[in-house]
Amino acid sequence: MNKEEIFRAIDKRLEESVQILTGLISFPSTRGNEAGPGRFLLPLFERCADSAELIAVPDSLQDDPDYAFRLAGFSYGGAANLRVRLDRTGPGASLALNTHLDVVPATPGQEAPFQARVQDGQVFGRGACDAKGQAAVIWLVIRALKDLRLKPRGGLTADLVLEEECGGNGTLLVQRNGLEADAAIVLEPTALEVAHLVRGAVWFEVRTTGIAGHSGSPGTTSSALKTAIRVMEAIESVRAETLAISRLSVATIAKHPDPAPCTFGILQAGNWPAAAPSEGVLKGVFGFLPPFNRKEIQERLVRAVSPFRARITFPMLNNDPSSLPSDHPLVQAFLASAGRVGVASRPVFMNASCDAWRYSVGLGIPTVVFGPGSLASAHSKDEHIAIDDIRNAAAAVLGFIDDWSGLNHVS
Repeated sequence: MNKEEIFRAIDKRLEESVQILTGLISFPSTRGNEAGPGRFLLPLFERCADSAELIAVPDSLQDDPDYAFRLAGFSYGGAANLRVRLDRTGPGASLALNTHLDVVPATPGQEAPFQARVQDGQVFGRGACDAKGQAAVIWLVIRALKDLRLKPRGGLTADLVLEEECGGNGTLLVQRNGLEADAAIVLEPTALEVAHLVRGAVWFEVRTTGIAGHSGSPGTTSSALKTAIRVMEAIESVRAETLAISRLSVATIAKHPDPAPCTFGILQAGNWPAAAPSEGVLKGVFGFLPPFNRKEIQERLVRAVSPFRARITFPMLNNDPSSLPSDHPLVQAFLASAGRVGVASRPVFMNASCDAWRYSVGLGIPTVVFGPGSLASAHSKDEHIAIDDIRNAAAAVLGFIDDWSGLNHVS
């Protein structure tokens, strides 16, 4: 297809895709409340795909060693991923798409976060870009193919999953059920750039212990709060060491000012200003890059904390990086396809974690991350996405399917 044919097909359904996005935003699909969006989308995809099905997440997934963020007494109660397929029609490379339907809670000061607002060519609301706008792109692409009576020769599988925000449990189910594809695109807000390197993240919790006592008897007390501060310094030392190694081995981030941030988000200790606390809790997230994986980072953090009266655990999100060289055939092919429809993308580094590693590391599928919207808008009180960016993203993905897999006419 040429550029004009692609945009003609996309524009025919663009307004409908915006209506779908505003409908998706109305579901407050935070953790434990994620059943609605998949059920909403199911009949919409049934009209344009060869198959669309809800795949319930079994409670037994919580026993998986890679499961993230366990909660006592939690049950999925029928919450499900949505899987959409276009059947293979001949010899050609296959493709997997992925995005997530869950969102983070509303930001303080965010007005009516689950009532979408369309203004000046932008859609506002929680999840507008992260990542319900990406789901609208996937629907727009598959609907356009249906209208054109075209199917990818190599077939296409799209998984719209839950629980990405808390560690990727929805895509873990995809991984455990098995999937074969020649390439994968994980749709996240990348401002229409092609992210070939996505950093990993290890969320940690450190519990420190001390000896409580009055401020007037310092020789008999030991502050768990002071221990937590020393633990922070030790963790920062691990970050400095690993980042220095990564800068030498990963050219993409050589000049990036802060490609692997370590964030200390919570520190709790004590209940009285004049008493040394006996317990402290420190929580944060440690970002990292190749050549390291999550197990290596966890081991380094355990060693760093071991000299102190402290115990470190990793109860939530633990993601490996997802990485391809910028000259990898998938990266170059997607850049060329995007350029063919007038989307001027570049190969970039994504300074956040996402489900891409479940494909690239867990399933061995070459993977890039791409999508409309910006990380600067995601999780913010004015989260939004430009309708033109939805349009351009869908055109880029459709053009890539044409180039990567080839398209056959069907009756």
